[in-house]
Amino acid sequence: MKRLGYCILFVAISGCAAVLGGGEPFLPLLNPPPPGQEEVYLTAALGGVPVIERGCVRIASPAGDRSRTVLWHRGTELGKDSQGYYLLNARTGTRYRFGTVIAFGGGEMPADWAAQSYPEAVRRCGPPYASGWLPK
Repeated sequence: MKRLGYCILFVAISGCAAVLGGGEPFLPLLNPPPPGQEEVYLTAALGGVPVIERGCVRIASPAGDRSRTVLWHRGTELGKDSQGYYLLNARTGTRYRFGTVIAFGGGEMPADWAAQSYPEAVRRCGPPYASGWLPK
């Protein structure tokens, strides 16, 4: 009986930790292309400041008055070291620090298309949306 009580307590505490945001921020990624197709990289220049809002990696305007959810191409990773979070171009090893203005390639994404193709990003992060890839 005592073990059962400890198990229930452990489950309850674990659930609270997840609700309080004890995990890593969510980095939205684009789906890989279907087999036999190549990935399309939009070439518009986008920019802003990587931030964490509502537990989600977003890009804020340099003035900080608005932000957007960027769905990153594969090869973009979220890292953290003693200086804080960064976006990593895994192909080149280049790090882009949170809190500093970065420029990247990408393009705007319609909200209805994001909702249909990326429901988890829509649920967790919210609009507006864009796709993005980190330069070398």
